[in-house]
Amino acid sequence: MRVFLRRAAVTATCLGTLAGGAVVMASPAMAASCTDYSRSVDDRGYTGPWPDNWILKSEMCSYRSGGYIYSYAKLSWDMPDAHGNAPHLTFDGARFRVYLKKSVAGATDPIRHYKTFGMEGRMENGDGSYTTPTIRHAISRYALGDGAWKLNWNNDGDGEQHYGVKASPRV
Repeated sequence: MRVFLRRAAVTATCLGTLAGGAVVMASPAMAASCTDYSRSVDDRGYTGPWPDNWILKSEMCSYRSGGYIYSYAKLSWDMPDAHGNAPHLTFDGARFRVYLKKSVAGATDPIRHYKTFGMEGRMENGDGSYTTPTIRHAISRYALGDGAWKLNWNNDGDGEQHYGVKASPRV
């Protein structure tokens, strides 16, 4: 009985130490650093008399866990009243791209990984929001998440336009 109690006490102590260490290590890894950004963008395919600016909002978030950097974007948009009954004719394509970049002092941050998410159907349905899936990449030191709206306006003849957002703080 004495041996059993001693083993139980040692096991409980070890498990308590491991569980406590896991909680301490997990909390900072999951705390994302985020940056908000908002911009007004002209609908290049509309030339009518009504206001036609879209309000595009983004929150770029990044966090580190081990040797990996993780990033995602929380997006929202307000469609202008000028679109009336035909919002489905606004875009030939609409996407959002999330970038993972290595942070380099005094230089342009090199892109290490990116993923693009389709937004056309969501945006043409009117005002809305969307959170991208989280992407990850192994980056040893100092990295950040960045993003850009990639919009191809219907009837403007200019192809896809790039609208950058503010990057997350480096992690």
